[in-house]
This record gives sequence, structure tokens and C-alpha cells, in this order.
Amino acid sequence: MDKTIFKDFLDKKEVYKKNVTFWNTVISGLLSPENIPHDEYIATSDGYGNEFYDGNPIISFKVDKLNKGVRIIQEEHGESSKNFSAWLSECELTNGEKIDELVIDLELTRETVFLTIDLVNAWILNDLTKFRMKRYIQTLSNLTTQVAGLHEPELV
Repeated sequence: MDKTIFKDFLDKKEVYKKNVTFWNTVISGLLSPENIPHDEYIATSDGYGNEFYDGNPIISFKVDKLNKGVRIIQEEHGESSKNFSAWLSECELTNGEKIDELVIDLELTRETVFLTIDLVNAWILNDLTKFRMKRYIQTLSNLTTQVAGLHEPELV
């Protein structure tokens, strides 16, 4: 089983902030080398500067030239029966603009970080269409399920 990263992040504000910094570093590491400008599109604080510490989203960003966004929802370990899922959705922004968004719901582990990087790469860097991205998500889900069902070979 993969080890949870930033355990108890919903209960400890300093851990939550480190978690957000981690995600900002991952996303910047993916997009900056390709000079892809991106902006947050879902507020993580109220109008008075009070942060929401609920993990929904832990991070969001949109790429205007692609009319696409990514929302990452992070759950505390053990809150859901699945530790990773992804889907496409249409999101209406506060200005009335609509974007296609990749929504990723996860418990943070090394494995789910790599799955997230792979999906963001496909959606943003490779600019897959909605149809191809939906197929890719399904394929990745099927492969992940197959790999999870494998057992370690017995040592003889």
C-alpha cells in the first residue's frame, strides 16, 4: 500500500499550507518549462482573506489559451473507498465564462501524484480533446485496476 503524504492536512493548518506549496511546485514544474501561463480559478479563501482548509480544491488552475482548467480535490486518507478518481466537467466561472475542467479527486500518495502528473500532462501539455481525454482516463483507470490486482511473486 502506498504511503499517505501530508497526513492530517485537514486538521493542521501548517501541514495544509505545505501541501498547497507542494502542489504549486508540481504544477509550476510541469507548466513553466513549456511557458504555459496559468491562473487560479476557484477561490480558496473568502473575500476577507480567510483561507478555506477543506481540500476542495487543494489547487486549481486554468489555461486561458486552451479554455481548460484542472481542479484537484484532496481527501484525507481513508475518507473514501477509492483513493483516486478523475473526470471531465464543464465549469462556469464567476464572469460567466465556461471552461472544460479535469477534476481529480485523490488521497495524496506517491502513486496518485504520478497519476495526477500524467493526467495533467495529457490534458494540458498534450491538449487532448474531451473525447480522447475521457478515453484516456478510462484506460488509465483500467490499467491501474489491473496492476493493483497483481500479487508479488513468491520467493522460492
